[in-house]
Amino acid sequence: MGQELGFDQFDLTIENPQAPLGRIVKALKEVNAKLCAVRLSEPRQRATVFRRPGYAKLGALSRDISVASGKMVLDTTEQLAPARPGHVVLSGGYLEFPTLVERQLQLEEHLDCDTSTQACPVLPKDLMQTPGAKPEAQLENFCRELHGLCSKLQGVTVCLMPPASPFGLLTPQHLEWVFDSLKARNLGYWHSTSSAAMLEKLSVVRQEEWLTRFGSRLKGVYLADNLGAHGEQAPGLGDIDFKKIAPELARATVRVLVTDDASGTKMRFGSDYLVKVGIF
Repeated sequence: MGQELGFDQFDLTIENPQAPLGRIVKALKEVNAKLCAVRLSEPRQRATVFRRPGYAKLGALSRDISVASGKMVLDTTEQLAPARPGHVVLSGGYLEFPTLVERQLQLEEHLDCDTSTQACPVLPKDLMQTPGAKPEAQLENFCRELHGLCSKLQGVTVCLMPPASPFGLLTPQHLEWVFDSLKARNLGYWHSTSSAAMLEKLSVVRQEEWLTRFGSRLKGVYLADNLGAHGEQAPGLGDIDFKKIAPELARATVRVLVTDDASGTKMRFGSDYLVKVGIF
């Protein structure tokens, strides 16, 4: 359906290392679909459990979990190598502190509340605090694993995304520190309109700051809208102003339409909308 709409390159998101990657590569080749990028991510429910490795746990406090997570990313990327993705997109995961899960659930309840139809829970003043977190130690482990990945994945650009939560590890300050520390040629930035808008809505960081700080490293962008606490909706269905984003994207920036709809209706709507605002 994407090919019918004129798309000839695709982004693939992998959340489970046990996915049949060989069959996926074979299927892509059978329909002549070019794989531009691979996003390795974890659902929040798994990403906030730090006792086992995962794609979003390169920066785990436990060195063993961090190393095992780096190996997981490398193994998955190597298995997908026959499809020749040019980019591997990673998130930094979450800060580790005792009340993380509880605070994230409170946050989602607040964001998902419809103020026009119900009384919404008041956001506690201290909700954004992260008692007991050790970001410096997590960033050290993150950089060690990231350095190894960049060294081993020659020919592939490893890209980092903004977090989808105020409890994410890669704040603009932390992300800038990572870039300055590693200076790897095949390390870049991949923007997410959905995540950036969510963080601005919570008064954490303005959307523009990501592109202002990391525009020179920008390789691609996930174009998705937000509805309450639900991100990654088709562009044009939420409250993100995509017209403001269009001038910030260089001609070479990879533009990926994100939609949660398998039937194709939202894909067509989002594609038409992005053409209208000058992004496609």
